[in-house]
Amino acid sequence: MAKLHRILLVDDHPTNLAVLEELLGETYPLTIATSGEAALARAAEVAPALILLDVMMPGIDGYETCRRLRALPTLHPPKIIMVSAKAMVAERLRGYDAGADDYVTKPFDPQELLAKVRVYLQLQSSEEVDQLKSQMLALLNHEMRTPLNGLIAPLQLLRMDGPMATEERQLLLEMAAHSATRLERLCEKVATLSAMHAGHWDLQCLTVDLREVVHSALDAVAADAAAHPVTLVPEWPEAALTYCDIHQMQGVVLTLLDNAIRFSPPGGQVRVHVAREAAHCLVRVTDTGAGIDPAYLPRVFDAFAPADIAHHTAGLGVSLAIAQQIARAHQGTIDVESAAETGTTFTVRLPPAPAWSHETVPQEEGDARNK
Repeated sequence: MAKLHRILLVDDHPTNLAVLEELLGETYPLTIATSGEAALARAAEVAPALILLDVMMPGIDGYETCRRLRALPTLHPPKIIMVSAKAMVAERLRGYDAGADDYVTKPFDPQELLAKVRVYLQLQSSEEVDQLKSQMLALLNHEMRTPLNGLIAPLQLLRMDGPMATEERQLLLEMAAHSATRLERLCEKVATLSAMHAGHWDLQCLTVDLREVVHSALDAVAADAAAHPVTLVPEWPEAALTYCDIHQMQGVVLTLLDNAIRFSPPGGQVRVHVAREAAHCLVRVTDTGAGIDPAYLPRVFDAFAPADIAHHTAGLGVSLAIAQQIARAHQGTIDVESAAETGTTFTVRLPPAPAWSHETVPQEEGDARNK
């Protein structure tokens, strides 16, 4: 099962990190940063549920790091526990003033710290559930209006007495069916996003060449691209082996391709680049559309952002939010760059496949490794 309650450990001392990894690593997914600057970058990438933050570090200290973390635009702000050898009341108050939820002094009791971690993660889960319920209702209220209108209006016309040409009747039926399908897909997306936030989903990972994932996705959107029309341009000079759930990752690529095709002008191009970098495998999808409104760009992966009408009328805000959750569950990232009149680029970065995953194993054994 995918673990979404990730903990970010921030400390510049390897010994301290080793202690925390031993205490927490078997229960929670961990991300490590050794400076305040690195913590800010990693927090923006992985959206941790909890941060254990050292105070004395090179560069910006823990207090300033905490303040900047609180200023990051996140859907669910993380819980922050500051960990420091400074035990004075003034230091604790300074930590709370910077935005910390709790303050633990070194040397700490391992069981006490573990108990605090559990409590704050449970609190985070409870707050997220309450917030998610409210946001889901608001999202459904906004997103369902168009397909509901497209369903109700044709049905009302079909119920009216009086003669109607066969062609007109067929057109109304097709309009109603199209709206019903949109409504069904929206409900499926919202249910999927809700399950992801609750951690109720499984990843079945195998070693995969990302070129195969992209090739299948391109085949799936070929008809839509031709109808638009948009030219699909694949670029994959070399293999890019990663360890992922093929079905989930195909969903990510399909979302990005669908987005690119919809917002490219007729006669435009959608370029799909697959590559192997030093530390990542990546898929980059670039369109030739008008670009995303700069005011909306920072929240393009937020399903609950104030509506950018062009992107939300087709439910793309939800789809991109799901894509981001999938990338994070694979220890990867997804980001976007966009400029007016020049197009938009989405980039998915995933860790390369570990050496042990290259071995050929029976399906049952391969599945067991991911349970």
